[in-house]
Amino acid sequence: MGNSTENIDKLLKEAMNSEIKAREFYLYASEKAKSKAGKKLFKELADFEQNHYNRVRSIIESRNIGQKVEDSASGQEFPTVRSEIEGEFEPNKDEIVMVINLAIKAEKNAQARYEQIAKMIDDDKEKEIFNNLAQDERNHQKILEDEFYHISNKGTIVWE
Repeated sequence: MGNSTENIDKLLKEAMNSEIKAREFYLYASEKAKSKAGKKLFKELADFEQNHYNRVRSIIESRNIGQKVEDSASGQEFPTVRSEIEGEFEPNKDEIVMVINLAIKAEKNAQARYEQIAKMIDDDKEKEIFNNLAQDERNHQKILEDEFYHISNKGTIVWE
C-alpha cells in the first residue's frame, strides 16, 4: 500500500518547512498580542511547532541513512481551555481574531498533511508517529477555536 519513498520524503520536507513557518507565525502573533495570556498562548504554540519540526527532521534524517525511526510518540499534554475561567482582556482584539482564523486553517492543513503521510507509510511505528502529529494539530485547532469563541464574544483570551 505504501507509496514511493520519493513522495513520502517530499511530504516530510513540506511538513518540516510548514512547522517552521507555523513557529514563526506564532512568534509574530505573540508579539501582536497585548495581554499576557495572549503572549503566553502563542509562545507555547510556537514551542510546540518547534518540537514538531525537530521530530519530522529526525524522521527525515533516519530515513535517509536507512535506520528505523525511534519511537517518539507524542505524549505532549497541551492544556485545554477551561471556559469557566475569566479571560484576560486583549486590547488588540481585531488583529488577534484574524491571526487565530489563519492559525485554525493552518492547523487543519497540517492535520491533513500528517494524515496523508500516515496513509502512505507501511511501517506501523512510523504510521503511529504521524497519526500522533495529526492529533497534536487537531488539539491545537480545538484550543484556537475555543480562544476564537472567547475573544469574539468577550474580547478576552483564556490561557493560564
